[in-house]
Amino acid sequence: MLVDKYVGWFFDQHTIETAAQMLSDGAMIRKEDDSRFSRIAYQYAILREIYIDDWIDWSIRSGCRQLLLLGAGYDTRFLRLPLIRDRHIDTYEVDLPQTITDKSAALQKHFDTLPERLHFIPLDFNRDGLTAITERGFNPSIPTSYVWQGVSYYLPSNTVMDVLDFIHSNMTHGSTFAFDCCSGLMTYPNDEVPGIRFQIERLKQINEPYLFGMESTEMKRLLEKRGFKNVNIQTQAELEHLIMKIKTLPENMWYIATSMK
Repeated sequence: MLVDKYVGWFFDQHTIETAAQMLSDGAMIRKEDDSRFSRIAYQYAILREIYIDDWIDWSIRSGCRQLLLLGAGYDTRFLRLPLIRDRHIDTYEVDLPQTITDKSAALQKHFDTLPERLHFIPLDFNRDGLTAITERGFNPSIPTSYVWQGVSYYLPSNTVMDVLDFIHSNMTHGSTFAFDCCSGLMTYPNDEVPGIRFQIERLKQINEPYLFGMESTEMKRLLEKRGFKNVNIQTQAELEHLIMKIKTLPENMWYIATSMK
């Protein structure tokens, strides 16, 4: 089970309680596809967090001495995962400048000074060169756990490829990589994904449409073609079975890809 006692530092209590209620109000058995989509999305987000937490923990135990969170948002892993602090892992969080500003301000309410090994890098994947990451102190020569979650589907294909190529070109021996993506079915109206028509319209309204999606088998081939080694794919249904020992979620929505060098 995922427990995050730090999430309230960044969101008000009403937002937290509303999200938690989604998992307990029986939405899965409703007929409305939009309700089912919301519940599946929430379940996937939890499963993704647990799986990548474990991946980071394994990566550090295997020798990674640095963590790069691309599109970190309000990620709390630096605070939540004891091994990051115990092993003195420098953690670099990359996100939009406003998000970095807001997150820094929230953390400063709880710390006299920001933790020494937590570093923020303001960057827009669509507009800024990725070399800004190394210019801000990130050292690609150190075995690193690269994590890119909850971002790829909001970016155009060329930007996704640029980020993947940046990661591959910087992964030194002993490094690992985990990121998530969605299937192509998530990017256009269809009858195969429950509630996708509603979701597409909602994302358009907030100006955050899904732009990129690729089937998991195709993604595995693409990553291997671009030089990634030991590529593994876990669909959301496989994640659910691995973590919860049940399999109720559809296969054709989100998945996690991992690689190690």
